[in-house]
Amino acid sequence: MMYVALSVLGSIASIGAAFWAFVEARRARSSAMQAERVRSEMIDRRHLVEVSQLLPETRRILQSVSRVGPASTDKKLKGVDCSEIAREVDEYSRLIGEMEAHFVVHFQNKARELRGELRPLISALADASSFDQKKAAGMLIHEKIDGFLPLVKELLDDRRESSVTIGH
Repeated sequence: MMYVALSVLGSIASIGAAFWAFVEARRARSSAMQAERVRSEMIDRRHLVEVSQLLPETRRILQSVSRVGPASTDKKLKGVDCSEIAREVDEYSRLIGEMEAHFVVHFQNKARELRGELRPLISALADASSFDQKKAAGMLIHEKIDGFLPLVKELLDDRRESSVTIGH
């Protein structure tokens, strides 16, 4: 009789321990899922901060290029260091390449396309000696980057909206 009672008590204790383990496992799983959500949100916010740099940088580079593009005149181009502007455009192109991993596929393709189109234009601007060469290269660079600006704005807006959705 004593063995039966001990056996019953042992079985009840085993069932209780199994139930307790199940409850703790659910809590641990919930905590792990919450930690993963927080981690993912932190990564998304870091990407948002990085991508946020692209919009003002695009606007800045457009302003710089406009000195040899749409806003240039023969008089205004005298003394303008086209190789310095070409260097700035090259740095901008590299920045786009560095951020490519944060972009959706459509935007990645547009970013690669822009970088490919800018490469020869950067060289043309750096090597330009006459007003017409400088103006032509500057106009093409300005046109390419100006066409890319709405995509950058759209990307940033999408990132901001998804960040708000994730955060709340």
